[in-house]
Amino acid sequence: MANDVQQLRDLARAFWTGQPIPCPKHHGATMTGNFVQTTFADHIVLTCQRGRETIIIPQRPRQMEFHRQQVEGFLENIERGDANLCYRCQSELVIESSANPDTGLAEYSFTCVRCLSYGTWNGQTAELAGVNT
Repeated sequence: MANDVQQLRDLARAFWTGQPIPCPKHHGATMTGNFVQTTFADHIVLTCQRGRETIIIPQRPRQMEFHRQQVEGFLENIERGDANLCYRCQSELVIESSANPDTGLAEYSFTCVRCLSYGTWNGQTAELAGVNT
């Protein structure tokens, strides 16, 4: 089950990529979305057609996918024990990691709690990535 930050990240990603946006409360229902640009608080407004629920997602700065070099920097910060902050808005990152015991591959997911920007690292072992597990 996805936590709130992951759920908002996925909803914002679906909005920006033009994919159908599934309603988290009503199985099978889709949401319509609009981007509202204001002087200080840009946001996405998602509305469920079935239940009339509204979700507002702050988007200043706008959600982006982190570049590979930025994700590698996050991994180096983990190795050194430094704090990981979003490169775009300097907010905290939610970090999830998992390892596949069969292949030995490590997978990391980084999501900003404020702008919902995200990035993943997969396909390398933790040792090759330079991360102590």
